[in-house]
Amino acid sequence: MEILAEEKEMLMSEFILSAGIDIGTSTTQLVFSRLLINNVNGFGVVPKIEIVSKEVFYRSNIYFTPLTLDDEIDLEQVKQLIRMEYEKAGINRSDLATGAIIITGESSRKRNAREVIEALSDIAGDFVVATAGPELESVLAGKGAGAATISEQEDKLVANLDIGGGTTNICYFRNGKVVDTACLDIGGRLIKIEDGKISYISKKMNQFLDKINISIKIGDPVDENNNFCMAKFETITKYMVWILEQSVSLIPTSDLLDFMKTSRLITCKEIPEVITFSGGVADCIQQTTENKFAYGDIGILLGEAIRNSALLQEKALKKASETMNATVIGAGNYSMDVSGSTIEYQNFDFPLKNIPVVYVEMDEKNLSRLHITIENNIREYKDAQIQFALSSGGLKCPSFKQIEVMAEEIVRGYNIESGQDIIPILVLEADIAKALGQAIKRVLPRKSPFLCIDHIACSEGDYIDIGIPVASGKVIPVIVKTLIFNT
Repeated sequence: MEILAEEKEMLMSEFILSAGIDIGTSTTQLVFSRLLINNVNGFGVVPKIEIVSKEVFYRSNIYFTPLTLDDEIDLEQVKQLIRMEYEKAGINRSDLATGAIIITGESSRKRNAREVIEALSDIAGDFVVATAGPELESVLAGKGAGAATISEQEDKLVANLDIGGGTTNICYFRNGKVVDTACLDIGGRLIKIEDGKISYISKKMNQFLDKINISIKIGDPVDENNNFCMAKFETITKYMVWILEQSVSLIPTSDLLDFMKTSRLITCKEIPEVITFSGGVADCIQQTTENKFAYGDIGILLGEAIRNSALLQEKALKKASETMNATVIGAGNYSMDVSGSTIEYQNFDFPLKNIPVVYVEMDEKNLSRLHITIENNIREYKDAQIQFALSSGGLKCPSFKQIEVMAEEIVRGYNIESGQDIIPILVLEADIAKALGQAIKRVLPRKSPFLCIDHIACSEGDYIDIGIPVASGKVIPVIVKTLIFNT
């Protein structure tokens, strides 16, 4: 039997390239990955396109994040680093289908963080998403470290603690799925040492020191041979580890835990069965070195304090597959998902970035009043002429009549005839995008732009990035982001 050209396309595999760029409190690094997209259902059934393999084929050098004298991110130096690494890897911005630029830790709170993100998105590639936020960072670091895989393989609750220069990002996984996230202002570079003296103490660390009655200040001498001096630093790092123990429910919580949270704490009250560590400090947990300030900060001392924590060590501690590179590999390999292959769109201008999500319920009972629900949910965006995406679980097995009603109600809710320049973007979990999209096309004015995709789960308050269609235009790269910037 002859296979149609369209069916042949769906049987073929396709490689796409992804970039991950992480501008952290301490370091900046970049990776390029090769993602293989394939039809896992084969010929003769409805295609199902998935990312079936991920391979990092290029890792940049690890650079100290360049800062200006005003303690802002040095945009020009960061641009220079990225251009240099693109050239070394032989990658052009047009080669990239997806990826993520993330500004993490204390760097995300620099005054020019948003400006840097926008500028880097322009030079890194049109299809590279610009994103930040501690919740997403926690997830990407945990996946990049291999914690999600461990939870799936061993059927256990796994907590990954990604400890960098300015923050500790925590993510709980069960069966490969995210259970909960948290972020704390605990890291190895909250105190810096240069030329034998304290050169920097973060604002949060200064407040923390007051609470634990430790007196140090910028300019104080740092001497490893001075027992009194070293006792102060060891006390500081022990307190930090004490808070980490509280954060994963190993001991009762204190007011200090709440004080040191960046955005939120773990709400899951279960004690993790396995703990993994990633981030720069993770390398210091296993290493021993005579020079305790070799990196110009307290990261080595913090690593030693974690190594000496009986509570953390008594867990089924697993070595992370990645430590220093966990977040950037997560950004390059795990930030993207692909839509279902039965999708529908026309006259749509790809790509789109940072689209706010409005979630609406669709069920059999409210279909005839769906337009009212939509109008009530999206009025703010429509009035401001802000493009948004409408997300829903959708009906799993709708009848033809129900599809027709949904399409009519959605177009009515958008009030397309009023001339408002808001494009219908439908993001559904249920596998109904093709049928619903074709019904919407029949209701919309001729050649009106719209997009209807499925197999993507979003929540109210999320943002999404929509890439250029791949796999011969049959699937669309989508990145779901919990927060753009931490405020």
